[in-house]
Amino acid sequence: MNEQPQAHRLQRVRALLAAGEVSRLSASLARLHPADVADIITDVEVPHERLTLIRLLPDEMAGEVLSELEPDVAQELMAHMSPERVADILEEIATDDAAEILEDLPNVVREELITLMEPEEAAEVRKLLAYPEESAGRMMTQDVVRLRRRWTVEETLDYLRHLDRSAETIYYLYVVDDSDHLVGVVPLRALVTAPPEATIGQIMTPNVISVRADDDQEDVAELVAKYNFLAVPVVDDAGRLVGIVTVDDVMDVLEEEATEDIQRLGGSEPLDKPYFATPALAIVRKRIGWLLLLFVGGTLTGSVLRHFAHVSTQFSALNIFVPLLIGTGGNAGSQTVATIIRALALGEVRSKEALRVMAREAATGLTIGVVLGTIAFGRAMLWQTGVSVALVVALSLPFITLWASLIGALIPPLGRTGGS
Repeated sequence: MNEQPQAHRLQRVRALLAAGEVSRLSASLARLHPADVADIITDVEVPHERLTLIRLLPDEMAGEVLSELEPDVAQELMAHMSPERVADILEEIATDDAAEILEDLPNVVREELITLMEPEEAAEVRKLLAYPEESAGRMMTQDVVRLRRRWTVEETLDYLRHLDRSAETIYYLYVVDDSDHLVGVVPLRALVTAPPEATIGQIMTPNVISVRADDDQEDVAELVAKYNFLAVPVVDDAGRLVGIVTVDDVMDVLEEEATEDIQRLGGSEPLDKPYFATPALAIVRKRIGWLLLLFVGGTLTGSVLRHFAHVSTQFSALNIFVPLLIGTGGNAGSQTVATIIRALALGEVRSKEALRVMAREAATGLTIGVVLGTIAFGRAMLWQTGVSVALVVALSLPFITLWASLIGALIPPLGRTGGS
């Protein structure tokens, strides 16, 4: 995003706020995209000014802005608004967005807001919240276009013209039977180019790729990315169409998963909340486990050096290579961790394959160690440290890289298992 326009918008909003130009401020906000308004609200640090901005927005736009905000900021704003206003806002946005906003609230507050919503919207939100967290059912939208095989293209186009605009997407039109079982899909392009008298059954594509409502959201994201879908249908255990997951929701999931993988890359468990919303003790708990493991590994290295302390005393030239040996072990471990985390993120490796990964990395680490040991031997000889010292350094490197690679291969699968 271009920072200059954003900084200019924020400056203008702050100037209008300070001047009390409410009408001009409201008109200025109305011309912006909800995501931009969310950025502005996040950048405004004064709580009452944030509240002023959200109160100036119409209900529909306010709901879209809330869905773009970090959960802690959205909760802060809703806590200072009347429950009736919040319920009105939630009624104006897609039910999956409403459910996403509500899921982070305390049970009592969530139930109060749902009760204040219109019965139809409340029932849809309750249905979404009944699905497991991080599942396809929780993130899907239920407002989806359904076609019948017997309809003609002309009838279908007339139906779409009179369709409620609240439908999430009509890039793909899904075909169901009389019991709502998913039987086919018709891309919008195929519909508008087909003869008016053709039936939906003639132009549809059967054997639709779909997901179950209880499938993990990460699996859904991988499926959408694999087939380059704009949306994927969600079915229940009986194969009935219950909703769709759209690509914008999938992008949010991919961002979340990438964030988790990056945090694991640094040897820390992923944070459940935004950084400033996470208590310091929770951050300590997330980080201490892997640091303890690495600390134990470091003490083993120290034990080895201590055991051979008399050797390093006799051969003081060995001390020159100690930082090199320790640094090589750390770098080898970091490389392994980064490689395995990336493979886990892409689905190339699964946590249950930890032993196979360790065997492969052991061979790789040992081979790298032999190559580095050979180079180190030559370097030691050039420094005229003697054959004995050169051999010690050359033989140490394979074992160091082997050990570092094994530990590096073990951390990511254990982290993924512990976090799932």
